[in-house]
Amino acid sequence: MSEMKPVLIVGAGPTGMTAAMELARFGIPVRIVEKASKPATTSRAVGVQARTLELFEQRGFSAQLVERGNPGVAVSVYGGGKRVFHLQFNTIDSKYQYILFVSQAEAEKALRDALERASVSIDWGTTMVAFSQADHGDHLTAILQGSDGVLEKLGCSYLIASEGAHSNVRETLGFAFEGKSLEEQYALGDFYIDGDLSDSDLHIFSSEHGFMGMFPMGNKRFRIIASNPISKPSKETAPALEELQQLYHQRSPIPATFHDLKWSSWFRINSRMVHQLRSGRIFLGGDSAHIHSPAGAQGMNTGIQDMINLCWKLAMVLKGEAKESILETYAADRIPVIRGVLTKTEGLTHAIGEEKAFFRSVFNHLAPWIVGTEVVQHNSTERMSQLSLHYRESTLSDNHAAAGTLKAGDRVPDISVTLLPVEGSADQNAQLSTLFQLMDPSTFTLLYSNISDPAKTHAEIQGAIGPWHSLMQGHQIAAATNDDSAFKDRFGTSSSIILVRPDGYIAFTGSEHSIPRLAEYCDKWLIAEQPGSEREEHHA
Repeated sequence: MSEMKPVLIVGAGPTGMTAAMELARFGIPVRIVEKASKPATTSRAVGVQARTLELFEQRGFSAQLVERGNPGVAVSVYGGGKRVFHLQFNTIDSKYQYILFVSQAEAEKALRDALERASVSIDWGTTMVAFSQADHGDHLTAILQGSDGVLEKLGCSYLIASEGAHSNVRETLGFAFEGKSLEEQYALGDFYIDGDLSDSDLHIFSSEHGFMGMFPMGNKRFRIIASNPISKPSKETAPALEELQQLYHQRSPIPATFHDLKWSSWFRINSRMVHQLRSGRIFLGGDSAHIHSPAGAQGMNTGIQDMINLCWKLAMVLKGEAKESILETYAADRIPVIRGVLTKTEGLTHAIGEEKAFFRSVFNHLAPWIVGTEVVQHNSTERMSQLSLHYRESTLSDNHAAAGTLKAGDRVPDISVTLLPVEGSADQNAQLSTLFQLMDPSTFTLLYSNISDPAKTHAEIQGAIGPWHSLMQGHQIAAATNDDSAFKDRFGTSSSIILVRPDGYIAFTGSEHSIPRLAEYCDKWLIAEQPGSEREEHHA
């Protein structure tokens, strides 16, 4: 590992820092560079979704974010001078039943702290001015320019482009950034309010004047996003507090007075994406690969989850634990997700921002009836929280048999379970646990339940996956209580064997009769341990 060339990460926003954090956690050397001379103090992203918090929790990181943010437990949508519907997060399948409203600047500070604990430093004021991967075989070369103007030639194993919407890497590779720029201009600002506007809800207003969103940052501080500003936007100006107040009075029936403007800006919404995320040893993620409307607070989360999907695969390839073909599943997994995010955020932006009277009348009358149903409430919040995101169509997902509702490609939820003792282990007592406590984000996790002969099945698994046993840990689990409907729904009542990826999504589902198929799956994607190697033991 000491001779391994580093992975070069270009861009130290949430996407780039997540990549650095993940790779460092796997013991992969990284170099992260950022052209800005210092961290940003303002930003457009404000929401961290439940799925992102779950993934950070498994990495020991969610508490730092939660203590910095404000939980928004519902979305209130207004039209025609009244609240049209109230979308609540109290039914989503997660302990994080809210959107955590925290500025991107605060989220980045928490990520920088995590990198510091991992002994990873950011090279500020450093720009990648050129790169080449031609004729290098196992690496590529980048030319970096520091703040002092000195050029540095760096050999790196892979390059991750997370520079943002104006990605030089994307443009150099010739990747088309397909999509559109919306015509409307938007005003953006952070300030405090006096009034009755609840800071436990995200407030969205639809009116003949256009769209307006009020994002609660906590302690009566709000972020406003409003279309069709009153004054003409320009690079030399920024929205004044008086104009933001006027926009609010135009569109909201709730009295509120703004004060102490902290920051404001104009912006225009772009909705664009690339249709490939890789070129040889170069990968794209975050805003370098996709940008879209801030409606629904999806953007920062999507970039973070790009890297959590990519980096375990990249780390295992670099460590000689997975076959290089597994890297192709990064785009196969994420492109459908990105496309879905763009489609849904565009649709939401158009629906809420529609100014035609007929459409708004229909929306105001039908929305309460449609969104008020329990099914729509649950499905809408699960999608917004990114909990329903899945990779079922990925080539990395193999359904051989499924006793319960969990399928290959699905997110594993955090439910209470009983951890049963393994035959021959020192501790023969059953223990209460949760799935998140059992899953290690540094390795595969094998969960088996409802097994007729545990000792026999354990021996068969050990024999079948022996060449890869160091890459996974195994647990025999059962329901936490005799009447645990959540466990039975997910795992069924017949034998179940589930292999979970390091990013918490299911790779393989089968029964106690599927062990040979499990071995075939491992052989397809993973590299068998060679005699005399020194892989860390996890014991499946």
